[in-house]
Amino acid sequence: MECVWNCQRAILNWFYRYGFFLAKHPFWFLIIPIVICVALAGGFAFLDHNEDIEYLYAPSTSRSIDEREVVKKTFPDLSDDNFSPFSLNTQIPQSQIIFRSKQEGSILTEEVMNELTPFYRTLITMSVMSDGQNISFADICKKQRDQCVIYGGFVFDEHFLDKVKAGSVTFPTWTEQPDADLAIIFARVNVSLSNKLLSAGSLRMTFPMRSANKDWESAFVSLIQETQFTTADIVYAKSGSMAEELDKGTKGDILFFSLTFTLMITYASIVSSGGDCVTSRMLLANAGVLAVGFGIIGSIGLVLFCKVQFVSIVGTMPFLTLGIGVDDMFLLMSSWSETLSMTDLTIPERMGTVYRKAGIGITITSVTDFLAFAIGASSRFRSVRNFCIFTGVAVLLCYICNACVFGACLTLHARRVYASRHSIVCRKVKSRKQLKAEGASCCRICMCGGEVPETAGADQSVCEWGPRKLLVRFLLWNPVRYFILLFFAAYLGVAIWGCTRLEQGLELKNLAPESSYFYKFQSWNDEDFGYKLPISFVTTKEKDYTKNETLQEIKQLLQTAQKDSLIVPNMSICWLTSLADTNFYNTTSTDAFFSGLNDFLQIVPIFKNDIVFEGNHTITASRCHVYSQKVSSSNDQANVLTRMRQLADDSPAGVFAFNPNFVIFEQYLVIIHDTLQTVGVTIAVMFVATCIFLPHPLMVILVIVQVFMIVVGIFGFMAHWGLTLSSITMIELIMSVGFSVDFCAHVCTAYMVSEEHSKEDRAKDAIIHASSPIFNGGLSSLIGVFMLIFSASYIFQAFFKIMLLVIGFGVLHAVFLVPVILSFIGPSAHVRLDKVSPRDLKDSKHQNGSAASPSSDTGSETDKADTNDINLPSSKFKDDNWSVHLHQNESNGIPEKEGRGNSGLISETESKNAKPVTNGGHVTLITVQSPKGHQYDNRGFTDDLTVQTAHL
Repeated sequence: MECVWNCQRAILNWFYRYGFFLAKHPFWFLIIPIVICVALAGGFAFLDHNEDIEYLYAPSTSRSIDEREVVKKTFPDLSDDNFSPFSLNTQIPQSQIIFRSKQEGSILTEEVMNELTPFYRTLITMSVMSDGQNISFADICKKQRDQCVIYGGFVFDEHFLDKVKAGSVTFPTWTEQPDADLAIIFARVNVSLSNKLLSAGSLRMTFPMRSANKDWESAFVSLIQETQFTTADIVYAKSGSMAEELDKGTKGDILFFSLTFTLMITYASIVSSGGDCVTSRMLLANAGVLAVGFGIIGSIGLVLFCKVQFVSIVGTMPFLTLGIGVDDMFLLMSSWSETLSMTDLTIPERMGTVYRKAGIGITITSVTDFLAFAIGASSRFRSVRNFCIFTGVAVLLCYICNACVFGACLTLHARRVYASRHSIVCRKVKSRKQLKAEGASCCRICMCGGEVPETAGADQSVCEWGPRKLLVRFLLWNPVRYFILLFFAAYLGVAIWGCTRLEQGLELKNLAPESSYFYKFQSWNDEDFGYKLPISFVTTKEKDYTKNETLQEIKQLLQTAQKDSLIVPNMSICWLTSLADTNFYNTTSTDAFFSGLNDFLQIVPIFKNDIVFEGNHTITASRCHVYSQKVSSSNDQANVLTRMRQLADDSPAGVFAFNPNFVIFEQYLVIIHDTLQTVGVTIAVMFVATCIFLPHPLMVILVIVQVFMIVVGIFGFMAHWGLTLSSITMIELIMSVGFSVDFCAHVCTAYMVSEEHSKEDRAKDAIIHASSPIFNGGLSSLIGVFMLIFSASYIFQAFFKIMLLVIGFGVLHAVFLVPVILSFIGPSAHVRLDKVSPRDLKDSKHQNGSAASPSSDTGSETDKADTNDINLPSSKFKDDNWSVHLHQNESNGIPEKEGRGNSGLISETESKNAKPVTNGGHVTLITVQSPKGHQYDNRGFTDDLTVQTAHL
């Protein structure tokens, strides 16, 4: 432990020296970081925006991606001229329309069809100019037997309605359209007992295309928007609709950031509006917000310089980082106010004291958040990875800007205050008492009167002193303490219950704004049609297809698959089983088999997509297909993937299950594992960081327990709020760990540096010192994301909801639960006497003493100083049951007045109970060892009571 304390003291002293040096050279710390951030902003020239859904929300590495690569390399893409929806290697571009009759179940009536048919004819024949050529749908469509494939196009055949009226159209399969599943064309249907199609309420048409043509799709959208339908409603989608609407949903929210910046400046001004015209910190707070803004701009430019792609969810980063940066600013300003009572400090000494008090606090905040995002940057989800990279760098640069730019502004503020100059016009002013004595008007006294502050409350507003005064009065009252424990026990129970109800998955329609055409299309599509997927069983191994065992393996595989509740029974498409049902199937010899197969493929060319030949008598790969039921929910999509994959793995046929959509579905399989793993690793790293900054076992355990409670609460209340576990919410869960440590660590730090004796008094002291910065910091973070609630983007709205949970639970745990727990089981104080002034020690050397006098008095409070910078060799003597270590005083070269700091201040009780030891006219430091043999030495953060003594 001694090594840990030495490290702790070194950190404290480093922060003191940094603040001291910064105050000596403020303009360098002000100008250089701003110049660097402005230069880094040049990275915006390299902005690369990516909104591809698979890129963002599918895992970057997965089994489905590997299997898709195998399929793409193995099976040539013949779909342009020999299209089959079962044999697609990748997702294809397509445009879709859904018609809903305004009268229930009347889409297949003459009135409706007479209105829809001219529209359909116009759509497929319209000509548009693209790349200097006139093109129509026939030029870009997927074809089969030289005809464009249009799902639902047969509805507009001349005699189709007559066939419906005659009862010759069966549902969901129809002999005249053997390749079509009518269930993906008609919905809200009414069928007879013999499966005759009687009526339908919805019609979906799909237009598969060879490649996305923006000119034709623009004309497609324009035609729909210009056509007025009186008998039906219409929704539509085109290739790229999701990415297009996602981009609109996030770009439209850039305005919100400027409003958030304005709100943050306003809030910071209100919080710092206490005091008079000299002590006012309003302009200082505004400078702090601007410093954070420079950090945000510089961080985005730096990451763009590094060629990291900007993705939609990164749009939330400025809102979040602004709140984090302003939180650190409030902590620095709070520490500044606490130094005002030390009236004999120079400005460099005062700034050194500010950074010694707040340096660890803002460092814990920034380091834990940065580490959380650094771990998140290892995620398999690119949206999570890119967001964490942007935000982690932003947190780091905002920390640097706070430590440098805002520190320099605070130094200039101190120079102005101690020169008694006005906060706006910077002219010297008189005190209000002087102005009143001179007979000045009330307005002049209020606006132009001020003086140098000498107490912590002299420049604080009600927003700063209000929370601590209110909480101190009732929080540690016994009935309230027990109520708080019961309340949080109930909270934990409700959270655990919510965890059992948490669903996973991301509905893609939610990525688009609710007002967009694509959101409406996806809603109708999910309600009426859903997703019915062709699932391929692919083999890339050479097999002897002339053997009956091979045929039986394939049949058994398909039959087993069709028994699954998520697969349509009695419906499979397989070249081998279809061949076996014809006269072309001849296994008497290899030549006979392949001769019959070639003849069969001439009659049924669609199966050419499913067979890969090597030479004339070898098949190196093939595939057969089954068809899924409607799978709209993420659970069904995950289940169909896992069940078919397991079935394929267990089959002796040596196959794997494949569908292009499996790449997206893969997220449902890994999201829970990846989230728990990332959150777990983040908590482990936070544990190490807490051990470094709060080296007390009880404090470490308390912080980690609070982190677990907060994370469990967020998981549970996500379910209560209707949010699901996805790659979007995964980001906030990773981030919540860092925030949880921030809030709890502030209270624990304040408790450990408290100079009070009892547990309750130390807990009360922690409330006094930490509650206001936590409240204001939490509120500033909420203000930072508040405007997101008005966003049309699901990403931004989900971000706000989880941030509200993170900050709300973090503040409640830190301000209410942690002090109460510390008042019960927190470490108590222990006594240690320290030497007074490093300046007095600088030119004197002392010999070891031999006795401790119990009856000396200590010096005045203005003589107390910090001795954390002094290394003192020790000798020992014993007095009854106590072992007392006497330390010879030696200076370690601190600047003449630098040693005076806040941690050396003592309470009145300590002053009365101090036991100074005289040795050559000076008081010598004593370390008291308890009868139990525990060594106490708290130069830094410990549970010991530090007592300062003065010259005799």
